[in-house]
Amino acid sequence: MATQLSTVRLLLYIATLLVVQTAKQGDAAKEALKWSELKKLCKLAIFLRKIPADAMHKLNEQTTALQAAHQAKLAAAAAAEAQADQELSMVAAATAAAADKCIEDATAQARNIQEKAIKAVALGALQAGRISELVHLLKQMSAGGTTTGFCLTADGTNALTDTKVDEIDCETLTPKLDAEALDYAEQQFTDTGFGLVTTGDAKESRAGDKCILLHKADTNSPAANDIFQNKGPHLLGDGLLSVSAHTTNVEATITALNSIATGGKVAKAQHPYDHLYNAIAALKEAKPHSCGKDEASVMEGLINDGSVATELANMIKTREPDLPDGEDAKQAEAILTAIAAKDNNRGKSIRDKILKTKIDKVKNGKRIETAISEISSAAERRTGYLLEHNKTRIQLAELSKQLTAARQQKEKSDAPKTQETDATCEAKGTGGNCKDGCKWDSDGPNKKCVVDKNYTPKQVDGGEKDRKTGTTNTTGSNSFLIKTSPLLLAVLLF
Repeated sequence: MATQLSTVRLLLYIATLLVVQTAKQGDAAKEALKWSELKKLCKLAIFLRKIPADAMHKLNEQTTALQAAHQAKLAAAAAAEAQADQELSMVAAATAAAADKCIEDATAQARNIQEKAIKAVALGALQAGRISELVHLLKQMSAGGTTTGFCLTADGTNALTDTKVDEIDCETLTPKLDAEALDYAEQQFTDTGFGLVTTGDAKESRAGDKCILLHKADTNSPAANDIFQNKGPHLLGDGLLSVSAHTTNVEATITALNSIATGGKVAKAQHPYDHLYNAIAALKEAKPHSCGKDEASVMEGLINDGSVATELANMIKTREPDLPDGEDAKQAEAILTAIAAKDNNRGKSIRDKILKTKIDKVKNGKRIETAISEISSAAERRTGYLLEHNKTRIQLAELSKQLTAARQQKEKSDAPKTQETDATCEAKGTGGNCKDGCKWDSDGPNKKCVVDKNYTPKQVDGGEKDRKTGTTNTTGSNSFLIKTSPLLLAVLLF
C-alpha cells in the first residue's frame, strides 16, 4: 500500500511539473506589434526624408536671388562709370548701391537658411534612420515565421512581409536629395506638432502568443532567456514607441507627437522629438530674401520701392551737408522724375536707360561700344566696367594736367612785368634815381644802373592796369574759367 501511494505521488509530481513547464513555455511569447500603428512612425520618417529636398530648394532660391542682385549691381556700376549724363550716372550709381544692400541682406539670409537647414536635415535623418531600423529589426525577427511566430503583423495572423507606405519601403528609407519645395500642411506638420503621429495601442491582440520581444519574467530580475532585463517601460525609436515587458502586464504604445508644440514651437524642449520639431519649424519659416529673380526685376523693384531714391538722397546729402531737412529727398525725387520722363512705369523706364548705356566690349582684341543689355557674360561686363573706370581715370588725369598747365600759364601771364631796359635804366643815372625796375649793379667792374629782373610793379586797386590802354582789367581772375572747356568746368564744379 505504501509503495502504491509513493508511486501515485511520484506520478502527480511529474504531471505537475509538466503542466508548469507547459505553462511557462506558453507564457514565453507575447503580443506582436500592430503594423497600422507602426505605420504612423513610417509616415513621419517618409516626411523627414523630404527635408533635405526642401532645404536644397530654399538654398537654390536664395542663390538665384543673390545672383540676380550681383548682376544688377554690376550692370548699374558699369553704367555709372560710362554714362555721360550726370544725373543718369548718379541714378545708376545709386541703383548699384541699392543692389549692394540687397546682396548684403540676401547673403545674411543665405547663412541663416544654411544654419537652419543643416540642423533640420541632421536631426531629421537621425530620426528617420531610427524608425527605419526599428521596422527593419521587427521585420527580420518575423522573417520565416509565417503564422507560427512573428513580431510585426498587419492581420494578427501572418508575419508582415510588405513594409511599404505610399509605395516607399519604410525598411530601406533613403533621403530625398533633389531640390523640391515641401508642402508642410500636406504632411500634417502643424503649429502644434507632427499631426501624423497620434497615440495608439501598438499591441496586436489577435497575435497574443507570437513574439518574444515583450516577454519578461514576473520577478523583474535579469534572465538570460529574456530580451529585456527589466520590465520597463523602454523607449524605442528615440522615444516614439514605449514598451513594457511582462508575463501578463504588457504594454506597447505610440508616443503622441501631434500636440507637443504651441504656436509653432516647443517652449521647453526635452525630448529628441521636441528638438526635431523646433528645427523643422525654423526651416519652414526661413524664407529666401529676394529683390528679384533677374537683374531687370531687381533694378525695377529697387527703383519702385524707394531704395534707389534713398541712396540717391544720401549721395546728395553727403555732397551738400548744409541742405535743409528733406531737401535731399526732394532733389532725388526731381532727378528720378526727370529721367523717367513721365513714364507710368518709372522703374522700367529708368532701368531700360541704365541697361541701354554703352560700355566697351572686347571682341577679337578690339573694343566695341555695346549696350549693357546686349552683354550677357558677367566676365565681359566686368571687363567693360574696368575699361570704363580706367577711361574715366585717364580723362581726369588729363584734365588735371591741363588744369595745372592752364593755371601756371595764367599765373605767368598775370604776373606784372617791368618795361625797363638796360638803356632806360642807365639813363636814370645813379643813386636814388636807379629804381622802379632798375637796380644798381655793384658787382661789375663798371658799375651802372641795370634792369632789376626780380622787380614786381605795384598793383592798381580794383584790378590790373593795362599798360597799353591804361584801363583796369577786372576779369583777370576769371579769364581762365572762361577759356576752360565746358567738360572741365563740369568736373570742377561737380
